[in-house]
Amino acid sequence: MLLKPLPGRDEGVPTEDIEVGWHLHPDSWGHGYATEAARAVVAREFATGTRVVHAVVFPGNEASMAVCPRLGMTHVGRRSDWYGGEELETFVRRADAEVRRGGR
Repeated sequence: MLLKPLPGRDEGVPTEDIEVGWHLHPDSWGHGYATEAARAVVAREFATGTRVVHAVVFPGNEASMAVCPRLGMTHVGRRSDWYGGEELETFVRRADAEVRRGGR
């Protein structure tokens, strides 16, 4: 599980955009672990005052893209703002969505 500033087009320079991500061993896939852990770290990050959290996924990684909606994230298309300009599927969750959804 990771929660960190996204690196910009110049990968040595972090942006102010916060990323949630996950890397699990294949034996752990399909059990809901990524969703459960990501949900907890996103909630904790919002509690610190962060307003927006991003998830970026390699195109074609259907399993990771499926986790994002479970976290209440919205797909905003492919963006190349981060990781050296690589085009990545981008998902966003806003803290105000937490309030509208009644904390869930």
